[in-house]
Amino acid sequence: MQPEQLNSNRVYFTEFDRATYSQVAWAEEDVEEIVRSLERKMKLLALTKGHMVIATSHLLESELARELLLPYPELFSERIIVPALRDDYASCGAFLEAKQHAEENSERELYLGAEQQEMAQLLDESALPVRWHPGDTSGWLKKRLIGDLRDGNSLVTIHLQRQGLTVPEIICRELENLPTLSRGAIYLATQRHGNLHFRKIVNAYADFLYYLSGAKAVQSEGVLPQENIIDFSFTDLEEKTVSLTEHEIFFKIFIDTVKTATSTHFPTDFLDALTIVDTIHLHRIANDEHFIRKYNLIQQRTKDGLTLNDPERLVLLMDELLEYEQELHSEYLRAIEAELPNRLRQKRARRTGKVINSLASLIVETYGVISGVKDLIVSGVGSAKADKLTSQLNDRIRKGVHALEWCIGEKFENQPVMLRFVDELKKRYLGKMEGML
Repeated sequence: MQPEQLNSNRVYFTEFDRATYSQVAWAEEDVEEIVRSLERKMKLLALTKGHMVIATSHLLESELARELLLPYPELFSERIIVPALRDDYASCGAFLEAKQHAEENSERELYLGAEQQEMAQLLDESALPVRWHPGDTSGWLKKRLIGDLRDGNSLVTIHLQRQGLTVPEIICRELENLPTLSRGAIYLATQRHGNLHFRKIVNAYADFLYYLSGAKAVQSEGVLPQENIIDFSFTDLEEKTVSLTEHEIFFKIFIDTVKTATSTHFPTDFLDALTIVDTIHLHRIANDEHFIRKYNLIQQRTKDGLTLNDPERLVLLMDELLEYEQELHSEYLRAIEAELPNRLRQKRARRTGKVINSLASLIVETYGVISGVKDLIVSGVGSAKADKLTSQLNDRIRKGVHALEWCIGEKFENQPVMLRFVDELKKRYLGKMEGML
């Protein structure tokens, strides 16, 4: 499969790369937390993205990937996870065999074992890999890193300047003279020419660009690649963290906007309550009901409206991230409010003469404190208030309707796509809670 055949709303997932967690002897409880964190991220991406593209090498090498993914072949058959495979290998099994027999492969041991063989077989039988060419990554990585190190207005040099550091020209010339650029070569160069703070910043940025080059090779950069790919947070002048991860966008922007617009709450622990099987089922709904399309289109259109320093429009500076966050709040609010009037009419049509749950939504008082089903309260807007609320919302929508013109002609136009899917999530959560009580 070629990159252009994938669902456009996809993300390149790199957190199974052993380089991100294999450098430390983790305690057992730390490993358990790493696994929980990875599982949460996977669940969220399955709910909000069409595909998670993962390097075949990461799927085969990582014991965490094998532990989490082997029990669920549907993740691959449903194309929730798509392996990225080099185009010089006919299959994942062929890639594994080559790694096992490579004489100069220092990581050969990582590819030996029954689980690695089982993963390769699962990928070949159930997955549909997306192909990429190695030459598409190394050249871009070298050009981009050296260019950013020489650019006084790039994200990495701005952060170095705030630490009182500069980039020695000699390091740029050394990297420029290398025939191919690897992360190992970058680490050695920074060790020769910089102190600990310099090495930490430049190496982290090099890791980010390395992952981004892989994402570009399969056209899966995402809307905000610097946060989708790795935790690469910076601080602004007032030392306030600027971090827009997928988790932050979903919970702190999208869900908070839903809560504000509907005057209801959302269970904060729902990712832990859902199983992988639940997530696979919900992914089908999110895809079929156009939630994924609309959720991501709002993010992309918001970014399209920004003026960015980066000509490739990939890496946002700190002030640009802040502007993006603010605009994203506004655009999600407009979209949710545009869904509300039609939703209220649908709810009123089903009134039973009792309290109408026009905006049916769970209220969970505190995390993990549930003594019975009564603690799960379904609340909404009563029929007496519904008409007034609808009128108010219509007035607000008319004032900002131009901001939603991008959705005209889409299959989800004038449909409560996002609110309907939020209800589906809460319905599944309530079912899980009732089963536990």
